[in-house]
Amino acid sequence: MTDSVNTPTAHTTLTDRVALAQARAQRLLTLLGDEFAALKAQQIDTFEQLQPGKSELLTAMGILTGVTGQDADSADSPLSDPAWDTFKGIMIQCRDAHRRNELLIARQLDAIRGTISALQGTSGQASVEVYDRLGKLSRIKRARGYNEA
Repeated sequence: MTDSVNTPTAHTTLTDRVALAQARAQRLLTLLGDEFAALKAQQIDTFEQLQPGKSELLTAMGILTGVTGQDADSADSPLSDPAWDTFKGIMIQCRDAHRRNELLIARQLDAIRGTISALQGTSGQASVEVYDRLGKLSRIKRARGYNEA
């Protein structure tokens, strides 16, 4: 991904660096969308194949911007120049897309844990909520799990 055309040098102007960073940020946003689609479809292999590209893009953007870690919010940050505003806007979209993907992963893991727990019969929520003849909610406790049947 980092070739001589896209690698910043000492002679690269601010405008060129911003343009390169914006292109990479846009690519990251697309990659995060692909990641979400893979997660929704539960295509873990596809998701894992996207990870090295994401890492490479983030590293390249760190080099282009001169920012690492939490430096981006400080007043003396290289990104405090208004020329970086569009780039920062794209990165906010990337942050939101990443959070969406993280939330989807967390929900999928919770569902898997719940399923495993239910199959093992070890869940603290082993009771089942049902309605009685009068339409009132009543709780019936399962005596044993599937592994005890």
